[in-house]
Amino acid sequence: MADKPVFFVSGTAANLNVASANGPQPGLTPIHVALALACKQTPVFAATRTRSLTDCYGAILREDVIAAVNVPSVDNSAMDGYALRLDDIAAMPDTGPLSIPVGGVSLAGHPFEGNIPVGRAIRIATGAAIPAGGDAVIIQENVTVNADESEIRIERDAVNRLRRGDNIRRAGEDVKAGTVVLAAGKRLRPQDVAVAAGQGKDSLVVTQPLRVAVFSTGDELAVPGGALPPGGIYDSNRFAMIGMMRAIGCEVTDLGLLRDDFDVLQTALGDAAQNHDVILTSGGVSVGKADLLKPVVDSIGEIHAWKLAIKPGKPLMRGKIGNCLVLGLPGNPVSVMVSGLLFAVPLLLHMMGARGEDCTAVRFNVPAGFALKRGTGRREWLRARLHRNGNGELVALPFRSSSSGVLSSMVWAEGLIELAEDRASVGQGDLVEYIPFAGLQAF
Repeated sequence: MADKPVFFVSGTAANLNVASANGPQPGLTPIHVALALACKQTPVFAATRTRSLTDCYGAILREDVIAAVNVPSVDNSAMDGYALRLDDIAAMPDTGPLSIPVGGVSLAGHPFEGNIPVGRAIRIATGAAIPAGGDAVIIQENVTVNADESEIRIERDAVNRLRRGDNIRRAGEDVKAGTVVLAAGKRLRPQDVAVAAGQGKDSLVVTQPLRVAVFSTGDELAVPGGALPPGGIYDSNRFAMIGMMRAIGCEVTDLGLLRDDFDVLQTALGDAAQNHDVILTSGGVSVGKADLLKPVVDSIGEIHAWKLAIKPGKPLMRGKIGNCLVLGLPGNPVSVMVSGLLFAVPLLLHMMGARGEDCTAVRFNVPAGFALKRGTGRREWLRARLHRNGNGELVALPFRSSSSGVLSSMVWAEGLIELAEDRASVGQGDLVEYIPFAGLQAF
């Protein structure tokens, strides 16, 4: 498919073909189309900074790291034992155990100098350089050492098992000088930073963190720790959004709660857009009387997209005020988390220069431990966890309620079941796509 989008957030190519053939609900955009368009219209953030290695965890690498040295730098021992010349062993009697004098020691950082003397073994530690002439290492468990460690005894069966290269790590076996060990766009994990350190790097060029302003709207909301008015609820969405943004390395400004007032929102968004790269909000993006965010953004900026063919999270808005991206997430808490994880987070990772695979949720097929019938036209995510049934098979089970207002379901869940736009039913044992929370970049 020549027009295949770069970012797949909505399943297999087969599912995408079916969904595009049947079409989403009128007026709603499939999430893979919306995200591909958003990535196309949102440039990669240009600002970079050079950070010390210990400040690079989770950051997006912006320059290739090319190996300057071989790893290992020389042939070295993979085990504690004795370096041998196999030609010497071949010349010894082929019956009974072998007794071989020890001619020296090779330690990591303190190699044995010169060639292994003919007919001798060299005591060697893990990581130590293989002495010249050595072509195998026999592990210490397979030898018997005399009292003063001047001689080793090797049983015949251990001798017969020895092969050239046994227990030797070759120079460049791990990393060869001149190769790209870390490609630009990679989100740096501890092992990636360790590889850079192994090449002598003490710093890396990474994306400067996006500056993200976060706030919630809704006159019914109260600040945690304060008094709860009659009929009110404590604001939880803002804390979910802040957590998702910090998890991908953004610098977050918490603007708190804003009233459902056109002028208040217009001033707050206009001010925030002056010194932030992204504004992320929850609430106020639907069609109710108090849903003011969309008209506010339209009055001082522009709206690029609204309403996705997803459940939960349909009323998601994308716009721009000056050079600042504005993302308006729905007000229901589960909708905030699902649309945030599967739309906002991938889009912001794209802005930071992440590779496509680092912007995409991990997913795999698992049998359903439930049956379900549903309407088509929207891609749906069920809060779920894996359970081992009576046959010992792992199956996916959904939460008891599909309400997008039940935030405790996200605490119970360990992942999401994804149902494509055209899928009308699930039967017991049918395969469903499962997205573990551990496979989402903000977890």
